[in-house]
Amino acid sequence: MRYSALFVVIGLLASCTSPEKLITRAWKFKDWQFENVTDSASVAFGQQVREQMKTNIDFSMEADSTYTIWQLKSMEPVRGKWWFSADKKQLFTKTDMGLTQSKVLNLTKNLLVFETKDPSGKMIKMTCVAKPAKGSK
Repeated sequence: MRYSALFVVIGLLASCTSPEKLITRAWKFKDWQFENVTDSASVAFGQQVREQMKTNIDFSMEADSTYTIWQLKSMEPVRGKWWFSADKKQLFTKTDMGLTQSKVLNLTKNLLVFETKDPSGKMIKMTCVAKPAKGSK
């Protein structure tokens, strides 16, 4: 009987930390870099993009599998749908502009790290941090 109760508790704890629950929050970009790219033009471009993303882009993943990206305070937000692959290692996002597949490298309640391809096919690694909940410091 004790073992049954232990498995129930472990199951409940595991369900509380599902990738769907971990990703459902507001996020802010922290870092962005090309993977395996060393040419100086791409590195310089990556630095510019990183700074722009850190100051101008936030996004929110909602429990109903919708998401919103806020780009530059003056632009209309981009809205779409998100979902995980069956093995929870791939994150898919879809908007009117198309479908994006990203490999999730790390996901906790405060950190999201993933790899995806830019429109030219270069691999990008993105690091995002959870935004504090409104009203918290």
